[in-house]
Amino acid sequence: MKFIREREEWNRLVKSFPGWDVYYLYEYVRSLELHGDGVPVLIYWEGAKMAVCCAALLQDIAASDGFHGTLERGRFYDLTTPYGYGGPLTRGEVTAEEIELFLTELAEEYRRKHIVSQFFRFDPFVEGQAAFFERFEARSFKATVYMDLKNEETIFQNMDPKNRNMVRKAKKNGVQIFSDRGERMEDFIRIYEETMRRNQAEEYYYFGRDYFTYLREECGEHLIWFYAAYEGKIISASLFFYNERFMHYHLSGTLWEYRKLASVNLLLYEAALWGSQKGIRKLHLGGGMEKDDSLYGFKKQFNRKGALPFTIGRFVADPDAFEELVKRREEADPAFDATRPFLITYRG
Repeated sequence: MKFIREREEWNRLVKSFPGWDVYYLYEYVRSLELHGDGVPVLIYWEGAKMAVCCAALLQDIAASDGFHGTLERGRFYDLTTPYGYGGPLTRGEVTAEEIELFLTELAEEYRRKHIVSQFFRFDPFVEGQAAFFERFEARSFKATVYMDLKNEETIFQNMDPKNRNMVRKAKKNGVQIFSDRGERMEDFIRIYEETMRRNQAEEYYYFGRDYFTYLREECGEHLIWFYAAYEGKIISASLFFYNERFMHYHLSGTLWEYRKLASVNLLLYEAALWGSQKGIRKLHLGGGMEKDDSLYGFKKQFNRKGALPFTIGRFVADPDAFEELVKRREEADPAFDATRPFLITYRG
């Protein structure tokens, strides 16, 4: 069992797994450390028939606001999937025996390192993760949407008729789409932050300038910035992560006064065409903020048959410490409700 933090070895191992996704790369996980989400770590294990790796962020539980400073630093840690998607990547023959051996060694190593639990947001594009679902107490959370990028005809035909009309409308209105590698980062930040303020987004969804600067400077080969312009003014902007197989819609914003121009419809359509031309197979649009909300409904218009399950799960390495943390949270936080359906109960 190895805990890897060095960039070169990390990426070499990730890319040795078939079907790896961008969310597992060092640069992506490191960007979330800049956002305050924890310390990047790649867990790697190799058995006789199977190898496993998982990208995560390590957090000192004492830093959680819910405990109101009642926990001592360095005693309890946990791991979480970086913002987006993750879970185990596997290589070789995945068998029940190998999984049990892996999990036994994982629990032992976590307890040695005082890691109580791990939270997973499983990547719907990564094959083989279902083999872990039972042991990771997986549950379906909500649906997400992907676009099939086989070719231009497939992209267009999978869209619902109303959305096709919106794409035509945007073109007729004179909306122009272009992309770069972050040269217009300031425009993106301005539009994105204005969108977050308008939507009264939680503080977490405001990313600092150092985060975007890092993305531009370190993730260039896996990140493309798309913009929609009207009469020479940028009115929508989006970030997409990608590798040779998969593409992900990451962050986006639109100026409210131009919302009726359907600029986002055209931007997503043109981004999908860009991906298709590069041989990318799927574009993941994600889901909504809540199950079946208007954001999910908007994304669903881009592929009527493109629903994907979004599954979450947990691995509790130290059940006694887990229960102790729940009790200590109850004592420290009068507003805490242990019956709420949070998988990592003490963080609920």
